[in-house]
Amino acid sequence: MWKFHRICGKQISLENNCTTAKRLNPTETSSDGICFTNTPLVNGKVYEIQVDELVQGWTYSLNLSVTTNIPPNLTEIRWAGKLKESWLLCGDYLYKNGKGISAYSLNSDTVQVGDKLGIMIASDSTLHFYLNGIDHVVYGVVDLYGACCQVSIINKEFATGAGAGAQVAIKKAHNFSGRPADWNVQTVCEFIESIPNYAPYVEKFRSEQVNGAALLALDKKDLKEFFEMPLGLAVNVCLHLKKYEEKNK
Repeated sequence: MWKFHRICGKQISLENNCTTAKRLNPTETSSDGICFTNTPLVNGKVYEIQVDELVQGWTYSLNLSVTTNIPPNLTEIRWAGKLKESWLLCGDYLYKNGKGISAYSLNSDTVQVGDKLGIMIASDSTLHFYLNGIDHVVYGVVDLYGACCQVSIINKEFATGAGAGAQVAIKKAHNFSGRPADWNVQTVCEFIESIPNYAPYVEKFRSEQVNGAALLALDKKDLKEFFEMPLGLAVNVCLHLKKYEEKNK
């Protein structure tokens, strides 16, 4: 069972046996809300939080990060972008050691109350930003910033695949709406990525411009041969798609 580290930003109040972090005076200041995991991240384990509360007045919100070092003094580090030896997702942009490196499909500024976000490092030391090279001990970082003023830890075990199919998750919970036939390419990619162990296939769907209508025209044979999916994964895509079709008839 993981908790938040007692070293945290000066505006943070740790509650519920250090499983809830609340930023004080959230309408007056947007910073000093950094929280760390109390232990180094374990490969293959998903560390998940749920957004409990937001406030109005800020255009930016929750940041997610990993770092190799917890500084003993946070006086000069008022937000996670100042951490050394770190990877940070701020809004829809990725930062390495405080320097912006690329845009990202997930936008942490758009999280809503009840959304769940997670961090995991796979057994091959890859972190789900689809970036490689994180092969040393890291700590999870949650920075309650701007609109986000309270989150709580969710201690839940996740079953993960092994080998090349193992997935790393840091994503917003998806709530697909509308008929699958009306989905655009981005929604199809989000749908595929939302199914456990399917993230490696997302870029193929994107590069082939598969929208909802095209997805519905594919069968398990197409998925197996053209997308090089194992039969079991291909069948699972069809089952998931059928579920959403029936839900939105």
